[in-house]
Amino acid sequence: MKTVVVIVHWGPPAPTVDVAERLESCPSIAQVCVVANDGSPRPADLPTTTAWLLPPRNLGFGGGFQFAVRDYPGAESYLLVNNDIRIDEATIRTCLDLLAGSNIGVVAPTLVNGDGLQSGSAKLSPVLTAPRARRPPQDRPCEADWVTGAVMFIKAKVLRRVPFDGRYFLGFEDVDFCYRVREAGWSVVLSPSRAWHTGGTTIPRRGNAYYTVRNRLWFTRIRGWRLRTALAAASTAAVVLPRTVLLDLVRGRGLATSALVRHGLADGLGRLPPPGDPWVDEPRAAQWTSWR
Repeated sequence: MKTVVVIVHWGPPAPTVDVAERLESCPSIAQVCVVANDGSPRPADLPTTTAWLLPPRNLGFGGGFQFAVRDYPGAESYLLVNNDIRIDEATIRTCLDLLAGSNIGVVAPTLVNGDGLQSGSAKLSPVLTAPRARRPPQDRPCEADWVTGAVMFIKAKVLRRVPFDGRYFLGFEDVDFCYRVREAGWSVVLSPSRAWHTGGTTIPRRGNAYYTVRNRLWFTRIRGWRLRTALAAASTAAVVLPRTVLLDLVRGRGLATSALVRHGLADGLGRLPPPGDPWVDEPRAAQWTSWR
């Protein structure tokens, strides 16, 4: 399968250059491209064969990926990968072989980090719609509710029917995507072959409190889960927000994180934007915290 790699970039260039160099050496990869969401210029040490794409503005994670897909429509499959992931040719080949199955739309390897096994598959808790890690079988592929967008192989014809929803901007777009892929009739599969999660800077870490709260509420509302929306909002207001205020005070950080939770709750229950590109004022979290 003609496979195009997409790295959504934000921050220091070194981790992105490193993973691009590694993937350029893999025979199974036809093209590596980077979407520079931060608008930074092409690094001088980036491999000459790697494309450096500049979107018109910061499109977030899913929107940045879709921007690259539109630039490379001839691919048969895409590998969406963070710059803190290490994946070798054997794992790439195994995942692509699985993806070639007629009813399989998405494949991910099992992630391993410094603490050991970090499952690339998860379920959502039935009450609060919070991600719960799932330990996959060690010897065979298994179907999954969803897999992390940190490293995800996607069949091109799936994306033509089920694109990423860019309005999430950062977080839950991989969950939403996998759910819609399965509803469209394809399987989401986790491979026992491994990739390694080292920790990097593909996306900003500040603002996660805002997007975790907001996007979980958007996800439940989009799916029409009214009870889950009410429970998630109530638990955020009654448990998460007071706990975050207390931690802010104890750690002397000026209520910065609790402000993000409060605004995430308000936006999560406010006007729901249509599917597609993110709001024009994204990253919204930058209004209440430094974006780095």
